[in-house]
Amino acid sequence: MKYFAWCISLLVGLMSLGQEMLWFRIVSFMFGGASYAFALVLFFFLLGITFGSNQGKSICTRYSNLLLVGGVVLILAGFIDILIPFIIQNINQPNSLSLCKGICCILIFVVAALKAILFPIVHHLGTNIANGKVGASVSKVYFFNIIGSTLGSLLIGGVLLDYISISSMFILIGIVCILLGGLMIIKKSAVSISVFAVLGICCFCLVDKHTDYIFRDSLGKDSSISYYIENRYGVIHIADDNKNGLKNIVLGNRMYDGILNIDPDNDINDLNRLYLLAATHPNPKKVLVIGVSGGAWTHALSSFPTLETIDAIEINKGYLDIIKQYPVVSPILDDHRINIYIDDGRRWLKRNSDKKYDLIIMNTTYHWRSGITNLLSQEMMNILHNSLNPNGILAFNSTRSLDTLKTAQSVFKHAYWGTMGFIYASDSEINIDDNVAKNRLDKLVLDGKPLFNEVSKQLKNGAYQKTLATKLLSLDEVEKLYNLGRDTEIITDSNMITEYKYGFLRNN
Repeated sequence: MKYFAWCISLLVGLMSLGQEMLWFRIVSFMFGGASYAFALVLFFFLLGITFGSNQGKSICTRYSNLLLVGGVVLILAGFIDILIPFIIQNINQPNSLSLCKGICCILIFVVAALKAILFPIVHHLGTNIANGKVGASVSKVYFFNIIGSTLGSLLIGGVLLDYISISSMFILIGIVCILLGGLMIIKKSAVSISVFAVLGICCFCLVDKHTDYIFRDSLGKDSSISYYIENRYGVIHIADDNKNGLKNIVLGNRMYDGILNIDPDNDINDLNRLYLLAATHPNPKKVLVIGVSGGAWTHALSSFPTLETIDAIEINKGYLDIIKQYPVVSPILDDHRINIYIDDGRRWLKRNSDKKYDLIIMNTTYHWRSGITNLLSQEMMNILHNSLNPNGILAFNSTRSLDTLKTAQSVFKHAYWGTMGFIYASDSEINIDDNVAKNRLDKLVLDGKPLFNEVSKQLKNGAYQKTLATKLLSLDEVEKLYNLGRDTEIITDSNMITEYKYGFLRNN
């Protein structure tokens, strides 16, 4: 019996902690990647474990047939697991996000509690009181539970989500729970274990690994999805906003991540922020891009005539699949000057600290999202500073966080606030001379043709005029303009102020 109890302890731990990873992905998606999403999941998960363990203790004192009771509990948990994707599918809409978040918190509590009921039960089943080695028996049950929990986080969160969708993972975990519960009820034997193992393998083979009940239709009625990818890095949508007439919007984990558009006449992607670098740097040859996303910025950057090399870093390989599908950006995959690396930007810089660039561009995500400190902190600014050539320019999106400008200013001699809070930092002054800027913009060539024609140059809302109209402001000027009501602060790896102190809750 003890071996059976150890197996149950391992499998329940694996499924429970694996589900915690799934819940984190779901809740993080709903909150747009806010930093406290994991804390929220962990709170209800641990609350469920506490409640379930206490109920399991009561069951152990009231019932003698613990295999039967444990089996019933697992079967119930399995059916709930299978239903979870369908429940979320029907409530996960933009106009009912609050309801969806609340129901998810309840479901996290319930599924964690049901699986935690098994923990005291397997201790009873796997503990040998007769030989007097109670401590050793309990420790072995704990050992296998910890092994299972560790495997659940690593195997499901780090490997399987690259091949199996979150919806399918819930369904598969539910099936395993039901089979394991059934095995507990009929009691173990070599034949029954073999039969249930075969059933499990058959179910795994038959279940569609790419069902997408949870996320595919989560953007609401006003949006239509043209492309969708789900992997262990998150969820990517390419959507059309039917209400506002916008096409090919890139959404990473529900948050805006750009538009597949490089039309200089209709600069809805505000690529003027990028073209300003052509107008202000005399001869950029080597460029680093951190965050390729849909590829529009990288393709527009390739229009700079003096460029010899563009190293582009993207952490989510799913974006490359998207780029292949859209001709407006797919040329970057065939451009011999462009090298795309699938890696974390900060890690890549540390591993390639010998490489120097004339321009570094980070079209970063919102300053309050989880993990963004890795790109906005003073420590990262020092790494970027070390990777720039003399007179090189760092350009990145502050998403209108004044603290990011303060942080850049603490490392670079000059830091400026541009259009939509785009920041330009360098050890040299950055000046916009109209005649010089026009001359350099006129030389931009994309796909073998001049980027700006005579009509483009006259359009008020086109990228050409918007680039020339850019005003670069100092920190003092921006502080007076925005009247923040507090002193700006330097972001560090330790304080993470844009994620927590002045993060999502303070900005919404």
